[in-house]
Amino acid sequence: MNRPILFGEAALIVCGAMAAEAVAQSEHARKIAESFAGTEYDKYAKDILVGKPDYIVFTPKLKREIVGDKYNDHFQVFDKPDGTLFAVWTQATKEADVDQHVCFSKSKDKGLTWSSPIVLAGSPNNVNPQLLASWQQPMVSKSGRIYVLWNQQTTSRGPHCGQMFGKYSDNDGETWSGPKMVPMKRMEKDPADPTIPPSWCNWQRPLRLGEGGKYLVGVSRHGRTASETRDNCTVEFLQFDNIDDNPEVQNIKLSWFASNDQVLRVEHEKFGSACEEAGIVKLPDGRLFALTRTCAGHPFWSQSRDCGRTWSKPKPLLDRDGGKPYLHPRSPCPIYDWKGCEAGSGYYFAFVHNTFDFNGKSEYQKRGPLYLIAGTFQKDAEQPVWFAPMKLFIDRKNGNSFYTSMTIVDGKCVLWFNDMKFFLLGRIIDDSWFADAPEMRK
Repeated sequence: MNRPILFGEAALIVCGAMAAEAVAQSEHARKIAESFAGTEYDKYAKDILVGKPDYIVFTPKLKREIVGDKYNDHFQVFDKPDGTLFAVWTQATKEADVDQHVCFSKSKDKGLTWSSPIVLAGSPNNVNPQLLASWQQPMVSKSGRIYVLWNQQTTSRGPHCGQMFGKYSDNDGETWSGPKMVPMKRMEKDPADPTIPPSWCNWQRPLRLGEGGKYLVGVSRHGRTASETRDNCTVEFLQFDNIDDNPEVQNIKLSWFASNDQVLRVEHEKFGSACEEAGIVKLPDGRLFALTRTCAGHPFWSQSRDCGRTWSKPKPLLDRDGGKPYLHPRSPCPIYDWKGCEAGSGYYFAFVHNTFDFNGKSEYQKRGPLYLIAGTFQKDAEQPVWFAPMKLFIDRKNGNSFYTSMTIVDGKCVLWFNDMKFFLLGRIIDDSWFADAPEMRK
């Protein structure tokens, strides 16, 4: 019987026989998949290759009494100038289960092998459950200190209802500080009872896109104001003001932008009000461009001309000015700068399902095949990013829920994605995706 390839102390468990239409991008990933044929994880060997990965970061062992690891979400990979890669993600037996926790791993060989995950917060298993820890957000200060903040459940409500907690490491994750709380400003949408935490989620990692290169991130906040009759979700923006001063976690300073009556909001007469999960890229002229998922059957975009302080009214995403709107359920629609998350290069890519049934019972619909749309900056256009025709990225019938991140590895753009919220993979996005992209106009 074959033995699975081991990475450090962790076996990377990958999905029997490989089909011609499901091949990995790299020989490295193929060898990992082949190593699981004939093992207790034989069924993984084919399935893990559907997304054509170049890198395999983590696959579940499915030993719940040790670590609940079947659910893997909000997969955020980041790096340091020396090339070390780090990964943090939310993990559990299933989403919002009693063992939901935050994991950390790292790679010293540019993503080929990864250390065994450690649990930074929350319960590793269901033996002695603790309060949930979810939706982590990593940042690295200029001195190299790694911060990881997360949504910490502090009451019986959850999983989004929680306070912001965090810890830091000064030795690349070998040891960590104790967890501390970062005080969050109360907003109009939050519960009137101050003992009930806000309901919020940061789904992308903060990027240095704020004022003076400060970390900025979009925040999804759930709830209702005193004048609203039903819960809804809107987007505001959060700037971390003093990360480069290496503060203690409880002394991290926050600035909130586009909050309360200035939030990004999208309403639909049938499906209610939901605008959430903003991904942000920088345009060549310094503007910021954000893409959000909504309840209205389309992704919506907005732009900021003042480093994220104020934002334009959201509009449906088109392939170009005067073109067709993309269809999309209430499902992640990430966007990235192809040359680097903070590059402002003018080359971007995003993901859409391009299907939606307006006669459906809910805006939460099947998350089937996912398409990559490659876009370029258009200086004088109303919508400043125009897109090429869609290209199929992954062809699963359902389960394509991309809570992803992106880094540059050896000069190549790598999308790090959680395939089916199960496998954690990486795939190179090369220039072939941009072959039909509109000519950039700067």
